Amino acid sequence: MRMTLLAAACALCVAAPVSSAFAWGCIAISDSGSAYGYSYDFDRRGDAEDRALNECTARTDEICEIQDCDEDK
Repeated sequence: MRMTLLAAACALCVAAPVSSAFAWGCIAISDSGSAYGYSYDFDRRGDAEDRALNECTARTDEICEIQDCDEDK
């Protein structure tokens, strides 16, 4: 029984998907610094930028700009 469970556990480890994908995250800040927006876990940088800018502009009437973007594992 113990060997069967060990074999099943090993089979699951081999069958589990391995992900080496990177995810983008960005932060946008308003001109005065009073509003911000951020994003994380996006496949594409442009999508992460759009989300951060949309969140920032929803919080202010000022112009928001991307301050930083990062691609992490």
